[in-house]
Amino acid sequence: MIISDALLGLSLTKVLLHILNFAILFTCLWLILYKPVKKAVQERQDRIAKEKQEAEENLRASEEARTESERRLDAIDEEIAEKRRTSDAAAAAAYDETIGKAEARAATIIQEAEARAKEQTERAIEGAKDEIKDVAVSLAENIIGAHIDEVDDDMIESAIKDWKNG
Repeated sequence: MIISDALLGLSLTKVLLHILNFAILFTCLWLILYKPVKKAVQERQDRIAKEKQEAEENLRASEEARTESERRLDAIDEEIAEKRRTSDAAAAAAYDETIGKAEARAATIIQEAEARAKEQTERAIEGAKDEIKDVAVSLAENIIGAHIDEVDDDMIESAIKDWKNG
């Protein structure tokens, strides 16, 4: 044992006690620290994994909600466009109907005005014929009463033609 005492100044007993001490310390630390720390680390990893999974699910749900919102907005935009086309078509039809009624009313008014103008023209012509007859009778009386030469006849003919054309 002299050799072992000479090495590092430790005896075999002391070395064995140190090894036993180290084994007891290692076992105590293993039981006291390693398992609880490992358990705490595992719980933390599980919690982080769970939070990560929840975050991914929330992200997926928000993406689905965003996609659904965009789909609904697209549907609403399409519905608005359809209603706009429908209202534009209805407005165009109402415009065409109003224009058609206005044109028909204008045509009716023009026809009535033309009929009245024609009637007034006919009355004026009838009145002028009566006046021409009266003038012709009066002129004939004057001609009979006085001698008229051929030049005066041409003037009378010309006056009668002017009354008819005028």
